[in-house]
Amino acid sequence: MDDSSLQPGRVADAAAAAGSAPAEVGPGAVADEPQAWAAVEAAWGDPAAHQAYLARFPDLDGLTTAGRRYRDALAARPGDTMALAMKAEVVKRATVVGLAMLPRTAPPRPASPAWRRAILFLGVAWLVLAAGWMAWKLLTGPRP
Repeated sequence: MDDSSLQPGRVADAAAAAGSAPAEVGPGAVADEPQAWAAVEAAWGDPAAHQAYLARFPDLDGLTTAGRRYRDALAARPGDTMALAMKAEVVKRATVVGLAMLPRTAPPRPASPAWRRAILFLGVAWLVLAAGWMAWKLLTGPRP
């Protein structure tokens, strides 16, 4: 396979020839975002058009752009159910992407320093000796 077949323009041409909408992801997805948003507005009642639009943005920057578009749509048409649903979808996707960015390993547990262990040992030893001494004094006390 040559590198020319992997270019975004060729992918879009192949998708158009196949009769499907191109699903570009990456720098080109943001570059032609205004045209994609115009297509969404033209097919506003079609949930598939909205899902295809959101599929273009795999990162937080793109989802920010999409969220801004739906927020503006809600400002223009308050109570629009499609805009409300898609805004919730953007928030859900942004949450998933944000959580996926968190580190997945637990932080290393700090080792207990040796001096803490020594103090603990000495404290327990002192308590045992004190309890033993008190028991000895009780048992060997003055007999009447």
